[in-house]
Parts: sequence; structure tokens; C-alpha cells
Amino acid sequence: MRRVGREQRVTLRLSRQRPGRVRPRERADESSPEREPRQWRDLTVLASLLAVLLTVPGTVWAVLVAQDQLNQSEETAVKEERAQASRVSAWTSQDPHGKWLVHVMNRSPDPIGQTYLTFEPLTVDAPQISWAVSLTGVPPCTDMTISQEQLKYREMDRRFEGMGEFAVPIVLPLPSGEGWLSLNRENMYMVLGGAAFIDRNGLKWSRIGGRLSPAQQQPVAPMPGLPGRVFGLPAYRVIQECGEGSEG
Repeated sequence: MRRVGREQRVTLRLSRQRPGRVRPRERADESSPEREPRQWRDLTVLASLLAVLLTVPGTVWAVLVAQDQLNQSEETAVKEERAQASRVSAWTSQDPHGKWLVHVMNRSPDPIGQTYLTFEPLTVDAPQISWAVSLTGVPPCTDMTISQEQLKYREMDRRFEGMGEFAVPIVLPLPSGEGWLSLNRENMYMVLGGAAFIDRNGLKWSRIGGRLSPAQQQPVAPMPGLPGRVFGLPAYRVIQECGEGSEG
């Protein structure tokens, strides 16, 4: 400091500051996704995968349950459709005196309609004869039988032998019975061809060889041979074992 006269001059020097790098301040609460720790990202991915894995078994189980319910529903529908038909059967047997009987049994509480039956006897002293019997139906809870003593044939019908297309209805005895030969003989075995019928719902069924199946247009093929006749009416026996079922 120098004095000049009465005035004093003061010389001030400003110290120079070196320019420095200005760093922006980061707020602790402003973090970007890029700066998230890697382990947190891995945990998020793992949690998503775990959620998917836990969802898949439940979805698969729901699909399996739905499919099982559908299968059960279809099986129930099939059983209901076959309920009456499964209670209808046909077979041959012998009575206590050795006479053959042809059976059609309806063990359901409803009648069956348009019953069609084929059978033939195996004999050593008679031509090959076969029966194709058409009935209006069989009542409910009934065992219908045709006896060997009702079976007759005529030699003059040989012109129809082997044609395989004939239907023989139940007929009453002719006044004279002339020309008819009886099949009431020994050393015979009765073979059942098959049976067909219509159930209470109008569905056609056939039972061949004990197997029940939906019938086609020609449910039971007629057996080849000389056509025979059934004289008189079938016998009907009421049975106690009657009701719905899913047999056959």
C-alpha cells in the first residue's frame, strides 16, 4: 500500500481458481433400470418362471378332469342306449324230455318289437332245413319259446332250398296238415343263427353268437336250406328277474 498525498491506493489481487470438472449430483431416489443390481433382475425372471411352472400343472389337471368327465358322459350315454337291448337274449335248450326249445327272452320292463329269429336243426335223416321266424314282438319280463314239436316242413318246398332269402311267419295249423312232415325226432341238435329286434326307442339291434350290436338294414342273414314252418303259437313264461341293466 502506498500513500499518494493524502490518498491511499489499495491494490487487490484476485487469486485465480483453476477450472474443475463439475459433476452432476445424483439423487439417491432416481435410479434407472440399467443401474438395478443384476441379482434383482435374475430373481424377477426366476419368480416369473416359477409362476408359470405352478400354473401349468393346474391347467393340465383341469384339462384331464374335463376329458374324464366327457368320457364318463359318453359311456353313460352308451349304457343308457343299450339298457333295454342288453336285457334281450336268444338261445336254444332242451326240456326234461329231451325236446329242443328256441328261446327269446326279454328281461326288460318294456316290450320289444319286430323280432326276427333264425335257427336250424342238425339231423342225420332229414334234409337241411332252416327257419326264419318273424314275430310282432316279445312282451316285457317274458321268456318266449318255440318247441321242437311245432316245427314242420314240406318236401315240395325244395324249390326254395338254398335261396337264402325267405321269411316264415308263425302260422296256425292247417286243417288237414297234409304234406307236412314233423321234425319231432331224436338225434337232433338245434343251432341258433341269430336274433334281431327293435327296442323301445325304435333302435334296431341284433344278437349273433351272443354278441349284441346295432343292426344294419339286413340284421340277421337267413340260413340256407329248405324253409320250414312253425305251427301254433309260441309259449310265454313270465320271469321274475326283470329290470334295467347294462349287460351284453
